[in-house]
Amino acid sequence: MPFRLQAIFKNRPTVFVVMLIIALLGLVLLLPKPNYPEVAEQRLLADPYLGNPDAPIVLIEYGDYACDVCRLWHRAQVREGILQRFPDQVVFIWRDNARRSTASIKAAEAGQCAFNQGRFWEYNALLFEQDLGLGVEALKDYASRLGLDMPTFNQCLEESQMRRKVEFDMRRAGENGFSVTPAFWLNGERIFGPPSLDYLSEIIERQMASLLP
Repeated sequence: MPFRLQAIFKNRPTVFVVMLIIALLGLVLLLPKPNYPEVAEQRLLADPYLGNPDAPIVLIEYGDYACDVCRLWHRAQVREGILQRFPDQVVFIWRDNARRSTASIKAAEAGQCAFNQGRFWEYNALLFEQDLGLGVEALKDYASRLGLDMPTFNQCLEESQMRRKVEFDMRRAGENGFSVTPAFWLNGERIFGPPSLDYLSEIIERQMASLLP
């Protein structure tokens, strides 16, 4: 038997696995894609924010609720420290970059559903505490704790009404080169990883000085 054929038969299990993977990928491509509900452009562009919306310094976090480092950063209350130091100069904006798992995406949708009822930041805090995890029933439990309109919230979550908003935020993250979390955009300056309060303060003070006439 020629050497090349011997090699093929010798590695038959590997060849079989590769062919199976290719066949499965082809099947996935042929399956119909979910048709998520449309989201109005105004809502796509509406981001949760804290601070002065007219502030000269814009700090955007691209985060993921399943990201352990993101959770530690939030527990350190760096965001709160920045807003206390610069109450009129900084606006803090949240955008979803749910890349860790399907649970990340569903949690991001849930956060946007809470935003629709004006309770995003309270819900955001519960998602980072996640004492029940990020399963669908846990997401509903967090909403119940806040006294949200549960039929409306459940419908929003179960129908993935905010999936297109989450995907829109993720596209914006990708366009800015953010493929990991946490990542931050500070007036055009990209920051990867969890910045400390003093580090962010130094950048903000430098940028504010550059804005002076």
